[in-house]
Amino acid sequence: MEVVTAMETHDTPRSKNEPGIALGLILIGLLAGLLIAVFATGFKPGPARPGANTVLLGIYVMTWGVMFLASYYFSEKTFFFRALIWVCEHWSHPKGRRMAFFYAALAIILGLVAVLSGLGIIAAGESSIWES
Repeated sequence: MEVVTAMETHDTPRSKNEPGIALGLILIGLLAGLLIAVFATGFKPGPARPGANTVLLGIYVMTWGVMFLASYYFSEKTFFFRALIWVCEHWSHPKGRRMAFFYAALAIILGLVAVLSGLGIIAAGESSIWES
């Protein structure tokens, strides 16, 4: 006997959680590879400086945003996406799956700023509106 909740109807198919070990490891490997590339290009903490390391850092942060966005839609595909949704549902305030959209937008916007800084389009920390 199967219990049908208010959110489920007979029209919507139930998706079964797949282990997705290979996909999860590939995604984690992608993130690890990007992080290693950031440090390998001579990343230093502080204001964003034009260069390849800042561009790679922006791509790394945007990749986290894409991961959170994908986890909202494809959480049944791999353990990694389910872990990201678990973070949204348990470590966020307000709690819920929709926090994945917030984290995705935050990471994509911050990553884009880092990429633009790395390309020299945005000058970070060089001048201030208060120093006139």
